[in-house]
Amino acid sequence: MNKKPINIIIQIDKEINTNIKDYCNYVDKVFVRKDLGIPASDKLKKNGTFERGLFFLLEGSTVYKRVKIQTMLWSKPTGERVYISIFPSNIIKYNKVDTGLIEFISNNVKEGEYIFQHVDDSGDTIDCEDILTRSCYRVERACMSRSLSALLNSRFTEILNKPIEVGSFFEYLKIKLKFRQIYLLLKTASICYEYGVIIDPSLSSLNLILKFLR
Repeated sequence: MNKKPINIIIQIDKEINTNIKDYCNYVDKVFVRKDLGIPASDKLKKNGTFERGLFFLLEGSTVYKRVKIQTMLWSKPTGERVYISIFPSNIIKYNKVDTGLIEFISNNVKEGEYIFQHVDDSGDTIDCEDILTRSCYRVERACMSRSLSALLNSRFTEILNKPIEVGSFFEYLKIKLKFRQIYLLLKTASICYEYGVIIDPSLSSLNLILKFLR
């Protein structure tokens, strides 16, 4: 008897945005095999897509778009089936907001402020600010529960044989931002970028490095 199918989410180094209908042509089976350690003897094939609604920030304004997510079927000789969803790096599981918009909110919105004081939704694409808040809090909790800034700092120390100087976070301590843990992660990433420890300090790229938004 075949085992119950299981589901796996992986992410590729490709952002989907408002100018791309879908990214399915960028999904490479060779990469998926390598990422999951799928042997050449096992079958792997694309088996369709599903749609996700997503909010983006475009030229300072929110934009809503339906995007396609590629899926694959991994069939093992034992009869076990694994369904794989391949997400672009800027999409977070369960979130309706892409990493670019979350990053903008985290860098600008302070405690006690409304998000719409900084984010223009004049096109009425979002029914309620809570959608944005929930998406940011999911990332905020991931940063806290997994000490992501500390992990990135450890990488910095391992490569350069010294920790990031505490003085570099003076701005973090001074500014009362609404999502401080995300900001701290982004601040740490920007310092790592300056020293060549990482090649991209964006939240989308950090998603690939730390694998925390799956």
